[in-house]
Amino acid sequence: MNQEYSTKWWAAFSCIAFIEAVLLILLVSGQTSELIIVAIIAIACLLFLIPRLDDVISLTLERGKLESKIGAISKKVATNKSKIDKLDKMFLLSMSDAMYKNLKKLNSGNFGAYEMRDGLERELYHLRDTGYIEVERIRDIPFQGNNLCEHVKVSKFGKQYLEMRESVEKEASN
Repeated sequence: MNQEYSTKWWAAFSCIAFIEAVLLILLVSGQTSELIIVAIIAIACLLFLIPRLDDVISLTLERGKLESKIGAISKKVATNKSKIDKLDKMFLLSMSDAMYKNLKKLNSGNFGAYEMRDGLERELYHLRDTGYIEVERIRDIPFQGNNLCEHVKVSKFGKQYLEMRESVEKEASN
């Protein structure tokens, strides 16, 4: 609060205190009436409330500032949420389509016939190293088989990844 504003309030407080003193003198001097008693009580209340009035006025004035700050913060939160959503999409879509399809087939429980060529082996190492699949030893998987799911299991994290990616793809198609 600036100095000029505070000085005005103290001047008003002093005037009201002076009027209160005059009314009290009238009361003590024997010139009592109901009106003087009511005026004394009213002015006493004003004397009590005037210092609090500064707080109420400053709170009212700061309310606009608070609303402005809340609006600015809400805008930043929305901007950050948008950036996070973009990063989520970028992360979820960073896996190649071929690897994603293989992870989906592993999750289905029916991968089908396979041959452990370099590309598939590399994908399995990557999926294992990133935590999407669980496998004892990739080198122990037979070179050929009827169902790769007999040797590899999709992890909880891998299942979460699949769910999130499917939801992002659904959003993109709508």
